[in-house]
Amino acid sequence: MAKEDSVKWSDLKKILQDTDKNELVDLIRDLYKRSTDDRRFITARYMDAISGDLKGQMLEKYRKIIVNEFFPDRGEEKLRYSVAKKAITDYSKASGDPEGTLDLMFTYVENGVKYTNTYGDIDKQFYLNIYGMLLKICDFFWEKKELYPLFRKRLFKVCQDSRNIGWGFREMVSDTVINFKLNFEGE
Repeated sequence: MAKEDSVKWSDLKKILQDTDKNELVDLIRDLYKRSTDDRRFITARYMDAISGDLKGQMLEKYRKIIVNEFFPDRGEEKLRYSVAKKAITDYSKASGDPEGTLDLMFTYVENGVKYTNTYGDIDKQFYLNIYGMLLKICDFFWEKKELYPLFRKRLFKVCQDSRNIGWGFREMVSDTVINFKLNFEGE
């Protein structure tokens, strides 16, 4: 649908607020059936209300999307940054789970480091994408300080695993992690 054909959210919200609950449930069911992305999003949003280890299962589904962009089960890697980042964003928005979101962000960076260690030097855009996510991780720690101890080892492992990567990536990662540690742990 073209942008000019779209209804404004404020107008749609008024309509939805006046809509019967059963009709809204039917709408959500239709969205659930429509696509895998919608199904994953809806399930992640309500995973706490459903019994069992749904949170872990949903996290693994989103993790698989990220890993598959770097190391697919079949065929050649596609390395679509947008798909991997969308998995992180979708999980975060749907679940409201900061620990799981941070876990997925680390999955992205760790697989990027593993990818370049496996296949050799990649282009500048690759390194900027992986490094950009590392910066977001550090920013996330400032917002959710209580999560740092849970992920500290992974942060330093990323630094260690980057030691043989060229193009200035190793230095950027090392400088960022060391400076972050000094500022964060020295606080």
